[in-house]
Amino acid sequence: MNEKEKTKRPRQASAKGNVPQKRHYKKRTPVQHEHSDAPAETQHKPRLRQPKEVKRTAVRIIPLGGLNEIGKNMTVFECSNDMFILDCGLSFPDADMPGVDIVIPDFTYVERNKDRLRGIVITHGHEDHIGGLAYLLKKINVPVYATRLTIGLIEGKLKEQGLSGKVSLNVVEPRKTVKMGCMAVEFIKVNHSIPDSVGMAIHTPAGVIVHTGDFKVDYTPIDGKIIDLARFGELGSKGVLALMSESTNAERPGYTHSERTVGESFD
Repeated sequence: MNEKEKTKRPRQASAKGNVPQKRHYKKRTPVQHEHSDAPAETQHKPRLRQPKEVKRTAVRIIPLGGLNEIGKNMTVFECSNDMFILDCGLSFPDADMPGVDIVIPDFTYVERNKDRLRGIVITHGHEDHIGGLAYLLKKINVPVYATRLTIGLIEGKLKEQGLSGKVSLNVVEPRKTVKMGCMAVEFIKVNHSIPDSVGMAIHTPAGVIVHTGDFKVDYTPIDGKIIDLARFGELGSKGVLALMSESTNAERPGYTHSERTVGESFD
């Protein structure tokens, strides 16, 4: 025996002899519960988090006149800590109201929230939309926004009530927008029996509200300015939260004739 063989370490003998046994390992398989039909590998997958619900800022629409009646149109729009008024008209008394000359909306709610009021927008110059404005401005002095002809008619009303030069009157052209706190009011050209009439697209955090104002579709208006149907269609294609439309005579069949036919009758 040489020196190398002497230094070799002897192998451990097994209990059955000098040949070492091979160890066997049992393969463990995942346990599948009887109550589940899903594969065992999917049992311990983490649960997916549900997406959080997005909370939108609420918008309130408060009609103070003109709803289900003819006259004294007035609507308040509220969002967060801001509010504005759309139209402020009057109506005429019924037969059972002797001694009453005109009827105006109840301004109590507006007076209680005057610190939140950002302004007043007007759709057109008829009495049932501007006739109550001077009485409100005597109590609360806020900016007024309207088209050029409508502003001219309002100036006459304010002069009668001793408010000439005391109120901020602002001319707004169609397709222009006025900021009202967290809301924005877009003026949209419409046709009516008085020129310079507009509808409104009210842009709010909750969505767009379309208010048509008093309107008709007139392809031959006297001033040559046709209702902006393209803009209404564009707003509709993007999605509208609410549509507030004039409904006077909506149940009558047919259509309203162009204002141009009225001019022809004077010839």
